[in-house]
Amino acid sequence: MTPFSLLRTSSGPIRSRLLRDLVLLVLLTVGLLVAINILLINLIKEDLAESRIEAATALVRDEVRSLLVPVEQQLLIIRDGLAAAGLTPTDEGALNQRLTPILAHMGQIAGAIDASADGAEYFLRRDGDGWMSRLRDPGTGQPMRITRWDAELRPLGTREETSEYDSNTRPWFTAAADRPGTLLWTRPYVFESTQVPGLTASLGWMQSGQLRVTALDVTIQTIVESIERHAVAAEGRGFLFSGAGGVYVPVDSARAPDPEQASGFFSAHLTPGGPLAFDAVSAWNLAGRPSQGLIRFTSSGVQWWGGFRPLTEDLSGGWAGVVIPVSETLAILQSRWHIVALTVLGILMASLGMTTLVVRKYHRQLRDTPKLSIDRRRAEDDLRELIDSGESTHLEFKSTMRMNLHSKATGREIELAWLKAVAAFLNSEGGILLLGVSDKGTVLGLEADKFENEDKCRLHFKNLLNHHIGAEYARFVRFDLYDLEGLRVGAVECERADTPTFLHDDKNRELFIIRNGPSNIELPISRALKYIRGRF
Repeated sequence: MTPFSLLRTSSGPIRSRLLRDLVLLVLLTVGLLVAINILLINLIKEDLAESRIEAATALVRDEVRSLLVPVEQQLLIIRDGLAAAGLTPTDEGALNQRLTPILAHMGQIAGAIDASADGAEYFLRRDGDGWMSRLRDPGTGQPMRITRWDAELRPLGTREETSEYDSNTRPWFTAAADRPGTLLWTRPYVFESTQVPGLTASLGWMQSGQLRVTALDVTIQTIVESIERHAVAAEGRGFLFSGAGGVYVPVDSARAPDPEQASGFFSAHLTPGGPLAFDAVSAWNLAGRPSQGLIRFTSSGVQWWGGFRPLTEDLSGGWAGVVIPVSETLAILQSRWHIVALTVLGILMASLGMTTLVVRKYHRQLRDTPKLSIDRRRAEDDLRELIDSGESTHLEFKSTMRMNLHSKATGREIELAWLKAVAAFLNSEGGILLLGVSDKGTVLGLEADKFENEDKCRLHFKNLLNHHIGAEYARFVRFDLYDLEGLRVGAVECERADTPTFLHDDKNRELFIIRNGPSNIELPISRALKYIRGRF
């Protein structure tokens, strides 16, 4: 690759060429920045106090949220699945089959719990290379049945224990019982099964007139490792603390007086002059516990900036803190602002010039690339353009979502037909499926499907997608309804998936389908494996 690739025509695919030249543009810009930074090393430091601390605290909060939000989404999916299947906390085998894949692929989840108000409880967690489940039948004083399973869910042994443990009194259950239907996070507390501190996401719901609570555990240590791994530059530090002012420190490395040994949290106000994180939280307490802005404080004779953000809406729960030292060269940088301004201006001009070359080179080719999304601001125009262009590798029409227009009855074959198109788009380069448009491009609308309302239509689409393709692929698919020629049509926008997508038909077969021109092609196993190796 040479700089002249920006100026000459290449025979490779347009996306590859565009990616190559944009990478080159980034490398040239970064190289220029690095060279100038070396020349001004005594003037420019990595810790430009306020901007850096704001960026760092936002990054910490976003990183932790990216760890917790999938847990919330998975909890909703589990609740819906249990409700649909009619499972109870005593259905141990079925719950094992549903929950072990989730715990296996989501490392932040330490355990799963399902309990009801009558005392029945099911609990599952990892146990080495296998699993451990705990089951308690309904009723007061029932013994707990603890079973160890291997990786293939074959039982290794079962024992019974008598315990005063009552799931109905645990923080995750009482919080969910007070606000059924609302997904909640507990404050940090100690897990009964492992005796390690953590947070629990819980959701209360009703089944057959009885309160049911489903919950997922996340250990504090998992959150701390995420903060330390992604939070700040080498000279700064990220840490976890509670809304009550307790800093989390692993028990084996704690050195603070009067610790809450079981939880791993230590009171910052009892440790004046202690470690950096304790000094930071002490300053936060004195400043009135703000959730925005910065706090300046001193620790070990060094000036620091501190930023503090809550991890959930509950301000008494977990918080993330980030501290970065105040640069002594900040005053020098301010006195030489004109040098920095000219440098930035030069870099911007160079980047704009190179970007202009790339845009000019690819303008005509990019204009001819297939349309894979609909602009909501001009949806009707986009839909007309798509329909006028006809079916193609990235576009397919279906007359209805579920109604067979010939037999005038709902047909499973109709649903599977458009689901095949969705699976094919996910396995290929993405595309758009229009529902309510005939193969010839005639706008029919979805009235023939006879949905009671649009919410029912959206729910039907979601259920079919989850059942036949999988809820994990919902992030690659977007379904919306639009007005066109006085009728309502559905548009399914599919992105290219990052893992192979299989369609489960009514015969419980897994079909692997790809897009080939305006057609959907089902591949046999040998060809599917070859395609997957080359595509994914």
